[in-house]
Amino acid sequence: MNLKERNKQVFNVDACTLCGDCFSLCPEMQLPKEVAIDEIKALIAGENTKHVLQHCTTCFSCNLICPNDCKPYQLILENWNTKYIKRGAPPMYRFVCPSMKSNIWQMLYVLMSKEEIGWIDKWMNQPNKESIFLVGNYTHILPFILGESKLLDYFTPVDLLDHWECGAYLYQGGYLDVVKRIGEKCKDDFNKWNTKKIVTFLDALHYVLTTTHPQEMGTNFSQNVIPFNQWFLNMLEKEEIKFTKQLNFKITIHDNCYSKTGGANYWDPPRKILRLTGCKIIEMEHIRGDSLCCGFGAGASWTKNISIAFDILKVAQVKMKEAEATGADVLVTYCGGCLYLLWAAREIFESKLKVFHSFELIRMAMGESIDVSQKIHIERAWDIISIISYHLFVSIFHKPFYIEEITMDPKSLGSRKFILLRIIRWFLGFKLNRAIFRKIFLFLLPRLSTPRKWEKK
Repeated sequence: MNLKERNKQVFNVDACTLCGDCFSLCPEMQLPKEVAIDEIKALIAGENTKHVLQHCTTCFSCNLICPNDCKPYQLILENWNTKYIKRGAPPMYRFVCPSMKSNIWQMLYVLMSKEEIGWIDKWMNQPNKESIFLVGNYTHILPFILGESKLLDYFTPVDLLDHWECGAYLYQGGYLDVVKRIGEKCKDDFNKWNTKKIVTFLDALHYVLTTTHPQEMGTNFSQNVIPFNQWFLNMLEKEEIKFTKQLNFKITIHDNCYSKTGGANYWDPPRKILRLTGCKIIEMEHIRGDSLCCGFGAGASWTKNISIAFDILKVAQVKMKEAEATGADVLVTYCGGCLYLLWAAREIFESKLKVFHSFELIRMAMGESIDVSQKIHIERAWDIISIISYHLFVSIFHKPFYIEEITMDPKSLGSRKFILLRIIRWFLGFKLNRAIFRKIFLFLLPRLSTPRKWEKK
């Protein structure tokens, strides 16, 4: 399927009435009506916009809002794809490209414990892959979430970094032609492994395998693909798995951006499961279809490389404040990508909320041992902050790039010492230095983040 055919298939220009609802009712942008109409006109014409392409957080809400199901979000992605072809990806993006040197996974390898490295090596080198639990790249950053859970006995946990989460996070940034290549690679690998069943840890993985690749990229998967939360809920209902402990936590739930693609099929199962663990749910102001981005998606609409990290954390700050306003003690996410970003935000903005992946609460309710003090989460958050700081600095000396190679050599993990990273991480190991870092970051945040020009000051 060529680019023109994909454009015509995804965005329904004939059904668009130019009402502007997609961007005026967007929970993230909330553009004035007349501005929203001008923006959709520019996108349809393939012209640069004044606001949308610069501030979209990839939250998928516009697709839900559109009264005629025109799928305006896909129109944004096509325009971003065109921009990528012309200008490349920002230097900062190197850290989330497993095929590039000094990516976040390669750098974390020198900071992880031997136990974590053992889990990751196992995920990347499984001999039996007929029924797999597709972990995803960002869970690779926090492998202790899964650890040695008994749940992993039901299938083979797999995480090949050059599957790029089956292209899910590149899709959000509009790298559509690269995503197509990734989908073809994933299909080849699954067929080579004789994989019959795939349980996806992330909604994003389920959506791209069952919808994005087949409908937009022309790549079909023959495997039975099931979201983890739905699989687990079915196991509970059949009493093949039982909870042995009631948690009694007061929690609020973050709905990730990709959850909006499946609606209630993605929103409801984690809530049902968490209620069965004994948790009391206090919902945020923006949930489900109106949920605000964790911040990660704000990096897609870059205008200046130096602004990316600040744009991401600026959006994350809004999410953290909304979660805190509920009065809950725990913020829960069912997305591994959101988890690492929310933890970085928690530490930067000194939130008192505990932040858990729903899988961790499931393990607790099953009687498995989890560190409730979250010391490992806190230290990993500063590992991530150190890596982002490193890339923010070195990206100053790099130019935009193109993702030419999508495969990676597993031997690249642990192949470098990363002395500068180790120095940064050592510096941020002290409470006083962390306090100084926070003050500097908060000083720079309003000065280096991209201003929203339509908002009144």
